Amino acid sequence: MQTELCLMQQVLGADWEKLPPVIQRHYQITSAHKNVTVKGTMTIDYPFWVKPILLITRLIGALIDEKGDNNQVYVEKWQQENPQILYWRRDIQAQNGKQTVFSSRMEYQQAHELIEFVGGGFGIRLKLSVENGKLIYRSQSHLLKLGNLIIPIPDWLILGHATISEEALSDDSFLLDFKIVHPVFGKTYAYGGVFYCA
Repeated sequence: MQTELCLMQQVLGADWEKLPPVIQRHYQITSAHKNVTVKGTMTIDYPFWVKPILLITRLIGALIDEKGDNNQVYVEKWQQENPQILYWRRDIQAQNGKQTVFSSRMEYQQAHELIEFVGGGFGIRLKLSVENGKLIYRSQSHLLKLGNLIIPIPDWLILGHATISEEALSDDSFLLDFKIVHPVFGKTYAYGGVFYCA
């Protein structure tokens, strides 16, 4: 009997085996093991002039506009019928008590590529690799999907090029680092912190 592969195994292929166990564990979601949760504390930072842009992105459910340290984060990932789609829900509680939800879904495209969709058909194309044991996502472009029509949007028209890395710290914890860098304006957005597999 063939073993069912989780989305990240499908995307990474043989590179999946290069990931540390803690990184593998929080992506091992299949029809038999349908959800995974991780918890952590995150810092969110961006220049003051980015705030109006983030207010717009929040309208479609993307990113988080609560700047600051020690944001408590609870992340749940799950699969439904299609094994090539992974659903995410991130619950963030800022120090001031404000709660924000950032939901998305990741869809398989081809080897080492997926698209992460948020609300309104807005998405980001991501190229994945494993480098020195780290899982790296790099944005290729943004897009707007309207029915069968896909409109590409260059990264520089939004906040810039996104890079996400996940690095194992122990058997149960990993470091998340997410940043967006614009070719003209420099770093426009960043969040990161330490997460623990529940």
